[in-house]
Parts: sequence; C-alpha cells; structure tokens
Amino acid sequence: MRHMRWSGFVGGFLWLGLALPLYGQELPQRQGQALPLQRLLQQQLERPAEGLALEGPVDAATYRVGPGDVLTVMIGGAFGQTLQAEVSAEGKLTLAELGTLSVAGKTLATVRDTVRRFLQPHFARVPIDVVLSRPRSFYVHITGAVPNPGRVRTTAIARVSDILEQAFAPLSDATTPQATEATTETPVVPSAAFLKAYRAEASGNFVPALRNVLLHRNGTTLRLDLLRYYTTGSLAQNPYLQDGDVVEVPAFHVQRDAVTIQGPIPYPGAYDVRPDDTVLDLLAVAAGPDGLRRLKEVRLVRRSMPPQLIALDTLLAHPERAPSLQAGDRVIVTSTETATAAAYGFVRYPGTYPIEHGKTTVRQLIELAGGLLPEANPRVAYIERTRSFYFKGTAQATDLDFFGRFYLHQSLQANRVVVNVADILEGKAPDLPLYEGDRVVIPRDEQTVFVTGHVASPGYVPYHPGQPARYYIMQAGGPGPQARAIYVFDAGTGQVRRGPEAPVYSGDTIFVDRQPVADTPEVAQLVLNDQISRRQHRILTVQTILTGISTIVGIVTAYAAITR
Repeated sequence: MRHMRWSGFVGGFLWLGLALPLYGQELPQRQGQALPLQRLLQQQLERPAEGLALEGPVDAATYRVGPGDVLTVMIGGAFGQTLQAEVSAEGKLTLAELGTLSVAGKTLATVRDTVRRFLQPHFARVPIDVVLSRPRSFYVHITGAVPNPGRVRTTAIARVSDILEQAFAPLSDATTPQATEATTETPVVPSAAFLKAYRAEASGNFVPALRNVLLHRNGTTLRLDLLRYYTTGSLAQNPYLQDGDVVEVPAFHVQRDAVTIQGPIPYPGAYDVRPDDTVLDLLAVAAGPDGLRRLKEVRLVRRSMPPQLIALDTLLAHPERAPSLQAGDRVIVTSTETATAAAYGFVRYPGTYPIEHGKTTVRQLIELAGGLLPEANPRVAYIERTRSFYFKGTAQATDLDFFGRFYLHQSLQANRVVVNVADILEGKAPDLPLYEGDRVVIPRDEQTVFVTGHVASPGYVPYHPGQPARYYIMQAGGPGPQARAIYVFDAGTGQVRRGPEAPVYSGDTIFVDRQPVADTPEVAQLVLNDQISRRQHRILTVQTILTGISTIVGIVTAYAAITR
C-alpha cells in the first residue's frame, strides 16, 4: 500500500511537470532576462468595469472595434491568465510587451482572429480568446428637425433611436450621465437655447420626417424608417451607431408632402413618404404586423386616378404588386369590425355576442345567450338601439316654442325599439333584425304591480291574473279624496290604458291622478305662476281681438269716406 501511494504521488508530480511547459508557458526573454507572465499581468490596464445596459450579446461579426474599447485577452490552460488592454486613440491595441496591433474599424471577430495568430507562436497549443469587456464611448451629431440638435456622446452599443430620443427630450431629461461627464470637461451651450432665436419663424406645419431619417457615415447615406422600427421592431431600420456618424432628421409639410391613412387601424394619421414607399409599407407602419394580417381591403385615393380597391390577401401573397405611394395620396382601410349585440337580464348566459349586422334576429340572440330563465318576464322586455344613424328631427323648421323644443330634445334621447319581445318569442310578431350595439334586456317577472299616486299606501301589490286596475288600487288602500283619473302604463309597450276597469298585467304601473292642490309652498308658487300666465294670455288674446276689430272699423270708415 505504501509503495502504491508513493507511486501515485510521483506520477502526479511528473504529469504536472510535463503539463507546465505546455499550458503555463512564460513570455519570451528580453535583454537576457526572463519576464514572468505574473509580473506582466500586474502591469496591465486596470479600470473598473462600468455597468452597461445591453439588449443582448454583442455580435462579433458586426461590431466595429474603435478607440476606447477595452478588450480582454484570455490565455487558457491550467494556470489561465487574462490581459486587459484599451484600444488607443490611434486605433492600436498594445499586448503588454509582445507588440502592437492596428484594430480600428475591424470587426470584433476579425480582431479576435488577428490576436490569436499574433500570440500563437508564443503560446503553442494553448486556447486563446478575445472578448469585449467595455464598449467605447464617442460623439455623434444629430441635425435637422429636432428640438435639441448638436453633438451627443454615446456608446458603440447605442442605436439611432437612442440619440433621437435624447434630441426630442426636454433639456432637463436629455442630459445623460455620459453627457454630464463630457460637459464637465468642455462647457457646451445647449443647442436648443442657441437656436430659439435663430428658428423663431419656424412654421408649425412642418414636422419631423421620422420615416426618412438620414444616417451619414463614411461618405455613404442610409435612409431609415424609425416609425417602422417603433411599430414592427425592425432593427434594420435602427442600426448601431459608429464614431462620427451624422444623423439628419428632415422636415415635411403635413399637407403638401404627406400621405394620409385612415380607418380602423392602431396608428392612423399623416405620414411622410419615402422614395420607395408602397401601400404595404405604409400599412406595416400604421397597422403593425398583427393588424396588417387582420385587414381585408383598402382603397387608394389619388387625385389623378379613380379610387383603387386593393385586397390585402392578394397584396400579402404578392408584395411586388403593391402600388407605390405619392405625396397627397389617401389610403382608406375598410372597416372589418365584428358587429356585436348584448343580451342582459334573465337569460342563461348574459353578455355580448357577435352578430351579423342587420340579419341576426332577437330570437337568435336569445338562443345564443342560452334561452330564457324560468323567472324571466319577456312581456316587459325591451330593446335599446345605442348606435343608430337614423336622422332625428331637430324642430328647427317648426313653430314650437321654447318648452316644446326642450321637451322634444329630451324625447330624442330615448333609443328604445317599439316592439313586443314576448310576441316575437311566441311567434305572434315578425322576428326583428338586430344591429351593431343593440341591447336586449329581459327583466325578472316579480309577479307584482306598482301602484302609485293618490292612494293610501303606494307601492308594490302582488299580481293576480284577470284583476282590473280597481282591484290593485283597493289593495293599496283605495283612492284618496282628491282622486280624479286612473292610468295604467303597460310595462312592455309603454301604452296607456285609462279607467278603473283597465286590464293589468305583471310589471305594469298604475297611477292615480288627483285634483291640482298646492300642498307645499313650491307647488303653490307653480300653480300661482300658471294662473298668472293663463290670465295674461287671455288678456293678450282679448287685446289682439280688439286691436283687429278697431283696425277693421278704421278701414271701413276710410273706405266709406272715400267713396262718397
């Protein structure tokens, strides 16, 4: 056993001695002295990493390395080491005392391959990797129709929308921590304050053309549709920023240069037109991907041509056939909303149900709601039409007085459909078609009759089939001493039946009128005012008659004098 333990120990030591030359190689000698890797790592750049908000892993194939980027070189092995280095202002990366590489403008993937090839002779058979530890910050410029144009400090992981949001933010909110740090080094006068007088005559008819944002970069110009990015999330329309980029936001006239889209879509309104714009592009911005798939057809209206009807399913199947857009065009989205009607009250499943506008009937809606409950009273059911485009008279061309017009105005607020739901359900009346927004209300049959007015004990009286109004009045204590008329209001149709022998049904209301008696000061004043008004009306009538008679007499007298 002791011999086996010593054998294992010696074997492990020998394995470690063999592995060290492979995975723990030192840097090459310089000036005759060995400079160990541990000492070099103590001399590397040490800077605390700042917290950065990332939208995901940095794409090494597209990220361009530039001055200020901090790269970490990781040399693997049993004693793996790391080396941090910052790209200099000249775009060079210094790897301790091994040498300097030019990396500015190259992708991170290219820099990684370059560093591996450079270090491979010194670290044979050792895994080497290069990662981005901290992206650099730099300045870009934003110009055009923005409240806060000028130079903006940003990072290589920022997109065009980031500096646009800063340029449109209030000055108190537009200052970022990076910008604050920059202003401490070089005081800058806010551009918005400087331009306030310079652009005092700016017209309110011009607005930022966010669908035609221009990104000037290294002699080339990209035209970006920021609204498409905001609606669809298309990152191709919102690229990463690079050193020295110039972002220009043009302005467009909302009437002269715009195309208008309207209809049941999330974002209707006036949009600036892109040179390659089509109807499909505009719909993608104004409706979004999901909204676009729910549309059926649109109309393209242009002054120089008749309106064009476009089917969306055909357009989505063949995008190349999408008509191009011009300034002044109008795109009208045809409404495809599903009509609904509601069934409330004592049905089995009350709620709102989809219907076919103008075709689904009352009976079919109640069937959709599961039918009537046993305690339902269809005789007093009613229908409300909440969305009627039927023209109602305004009494402007009539001789109605003020009170008549006011009474008419109040009456116009009623939207009930005059129909007997019980007769419809029993097949005694034609079934009624329903429209968008209609509501069918089925009250409960409480088996009572409401008696009110000039009776001893007004209130609800149990219903007894076949009994006339007189019976229910006596159940309520009988009529009062000043009673003069009896009215029965039908709960289902609203019709009025008069007299003590009028038939009564469950849910009806019986009203017992009385002689006009001023039993309160307010009522006494109203009665007095009514009597004065009537008296003045009679006086004016008599005066008018007398004036007319005197006028006729005068005319007759004058005529007689002339003819003599």
